Amino acid sequence: ASSYTYNEMVDSIILSKQNNALGISVTAEELRDLMTGPNPHDYARRFFGGPDGNYDMQLAQNFLNNMEHYDSASRVAYLYYESIVEKETLLKKYLNLLAKSHHTPKLFARKIQEENELRANVHLTHISYSSELVSDDKINFTEKDIQKWYENNLYRFPQEEEFRNIEYVIFEIQPSDKDLLEIENEVREKYEIFKTTETPQLFVNTLVDSRFDSTFYKQHELPEHIDTTLFNAPIGTFVEPYIDGDYWTFAKLLAANIRPDSIHVNFIFVSKEGIQEAPRTEETSQHILDSAFMGLLNGIDFYDVANQFSDIKPDPSNDSCRLWLTDGSDQIFFDRTTAQMLFDTLNTFNAGILTRYESKLGTWLFIINHRTAIEKKIQVAIGKKLIEASSETLDIAESQANNFVNGLENYDAFDKKVKDMSLNKRNFERLNAMSYNIPGISANAREIVRWAYEENTKKGAVSNVFHIDNAFVVVTLKSIYPKGHMDLEQVRTFVETMVKRDKKAEKLTGLLNTTLSKTKDLYKVAAEYKTTVDTVSVSFADHNFGHYGPEAGLIGKIFAQKKLNETTLLKGDMGMYVVKIQNIASPSSLKVDEEQANTINMYQQQQSMMYQNQVQNSIQKLRKLYKVEDNRYKVF
Repeated sequence: ASSYTYNEMVDSIILSKQNNALGISVTAEELRDLMTGPNPHDYARRFFGGPDGNYDMQLAQNFLNNMEHYDSASRVAYLYYESIVEKETLLKKYLNLLAKSHHTPKLFARKIQEENELRANVHLTHISYSSELVSDDKINFTEKDIQKWYENNLYRFPQEEEFRNIEYVIFEIQPSDKDLLEIENEVREKYEIFKTTETPQLFVNTLVDSRFDSTFYKQHELPEHIDTTLFNAPIGTFVEPYIDGDYWTFAKLLAANIRPDSIHVNFIFVSKEGIQEAPRTEETSQHILDSAFMGLLNGIDFYDVANQFSDIKPDPSNDSCRLWLTDGSDQIFFDRTTAQMLFDTLNTFNAGILTRYESKLGTWLFIINHRTAIEKKIQVAIGKKLIEASSETLDIAESQANNFVNGLENYDAFDKKVKDMSLNKRNFERLNAMSYNIPGISANAREIVRWAYEENTKKGAVSNVFHIDNAFVVVTLKSIYPKGHMDLEQVRTFVETMVKRDKKAEKLTGLLNTTLSKTKDLYKVAAEYKTTVDTVSVSFADHNFGHYGPEAGLIGKIFAQKKLNETTLLKGDMGMYVVKIQNIASPSSLKVDEEQANTINMYQQQQSMMYQNQVQNSIQKLRKLYKVEDNRYKVF
């Protein structure tokens, strides 16, 4: 949620600066039309959906013309939707401007079409980098080779944000055998008392890890063992203590009822002392209540009675005097009455019944409109005891963590002690400043992340002991990967693979050049290297070279060759290729012109790709342009 709010705020500020400079705006008339016009924004359709769910333009315009007469919640909700519509419209205008500022000339589109239709037939033999001639054990390279390749290819490894590489040891706080036995004994003692108490609801509330839940549950809604044992059992049946996840659990069946899930009602509320703007005596309130009750009994329209007598005035546009009461709801109304109290009172009444409910502040009059299908539900008192380590066990785990960290001043010492003590060391290589989770740590790990990113936490630093949820954790900052380009250590495995490939290519180049100095015959070359001769038909637009795999660079080299039917050695990503280009076919300009429709289609595709690229990347590019720095990690 915090990341969403942050991104929304940053993007709004940037977009506002860009739009102000370009003169892009959404006028009041334009915004009104988007919210209440004949072709409204999707958010307006949602907000002003009528009873059937369809957009009601008259309702929308009436709301805007009389907004000051509506309740504050409705006004706030509308203004929120309106602000979203305005932001989305501004963004759409800006992105449309960007898209239209890019133009692909038809000459370029035509050139792309010509290149895509280039096709070559190639006669070749292929020597793979997995060949026995250049097996890994025959290839040698140095750290200098690795460093050189990394520096020459740095552009391959952009890194948009800073990362930290941490290693850590977790000392879990697990209950000992002694703890487990003591917890079980305590639970069984509590259960014996639970079986004899006349008020199991109150008893459950005396337990540290339990609170009585008065909800009535349908079959399969309670924990499986309790549901199976109690749903069809006699009232008063017990469930003996058993382990359910991290808790010891026991239960008793208190009641079983046939109940609906929800009830739809109309209501009138008459306060005992009136409302703040119009106070009155309880006698006057009783007279108003009686008049309303008789009016409804005599068949007067509900809204007419509510308008005349209720202290909560009805608004047909938002059903302010109609509501669904749901079984199990935790909703609390303005007079401190709970939805569950009302449901428990009204759930047995049939549709059409008129009844009243007294609260401390006034009286409710209800007309039952509808109730959902009734079905069996049960009410259960459930006692629980968390299975957790004792304070003695916790102290032992903390002592182990403190003994481990004592005297550790750098990463090398941390690493050595882990090995000496045969501890399980974990690693998180790409920890960013706003990370919340760290593998192996179940709770929020922001405390560790903040430590890793503090200015005085240097590379190689070792933390104090962190107490997070059910564990003690000691952390060391192994590496800092700054924004810009990935550090060599981050990509070492990949770089070593590429250096090894280049060394294999060098060795095969030497061997093949020696062979080609003696013969240009592909069949003889293939025979010497125990391969076959193949023919591949490839187009300039292809990414894969026949069945050999991705070879974009090799394909480019083939179409760059000036001479045909000449044996040539070419380096690829999958191996070395001895090739003889038989022909390269290209479409004539006349043919391209005749297929004008294809040219136009290519042109339109290029425009669409340009637009999509801007939509996906423009905001991120603007963030770079404005050099936005995210310092939330210092606070959160």
